[in-house]
Amino acid sequence: VAGGGGEVLSSTPLEFGGDTFVDLLVGHLIRDFYGDEVSPRKEDPLDTAPSLDDPAALARLYEASAAAVHELSNKTRTDVDVPYLSMDPETRKPRHLSAGVARGVVQAEFESWVRTALAPRLGERGDGALSNALPMPTDLSSLMASVLMSAMEGTSQMPGSFRAILLVGGGSRIPLVRTSVGEAVARLAGDAYCRERL
Repeated sequence: VAGGGGEVLSSTPLEFGGDTFVDLLVGHLIRDFYGDEVSPRKEDPLDTAPSLDDPAALARLYEASAAAVHELSNKTRTDVDVPYLSMDPETRKPRHLSAGVARGVVQAEFESWVRTALAPRLGERGDGALSNALPMPTDLSSLMASVLMSAMEGTSQMPGSFRAILLVGGGSRIPLVRTSVGEAVARLAGDAYCRERL
């Protein structure tokens, strides 16, 4: 913390990062390009890594998706182009992936994963990561609000007493994460507090 002062009152590791967004975009592109039956459901719903029988194609999709997620941190839309991704078995001609991707598509994939996998897992853990005073989170903003409320409950803090909320890791640079933390603080401390401090 600047000036050497400050104290960490609470820390809650959340099981996602920038790679989660890339994984979810790769999975979306695989389903869009190859069809739903290519990407089977995982036993662990937190495992976002998609699978594909063609490791070279999967690697190329990862490379293109990582670049797209990085671009979507600064733009609302980007293009994903992967030439010669596969061969059409009937015509024996190459198939190329060329898709426009909006930030909203990646956010929707992530929000769905939060609702169906991450929030339920955190609720099952029973380690106080989520507040019992709030309903089960349904999106990243309500997840962050629940995590912050749990931290306040554990440290006897009030919503307006935040001096700082520190996010670490590659996911903290993603606009959805930053926006969701701001929305969570606004839910707990009020819009006036956020206008003054955020």
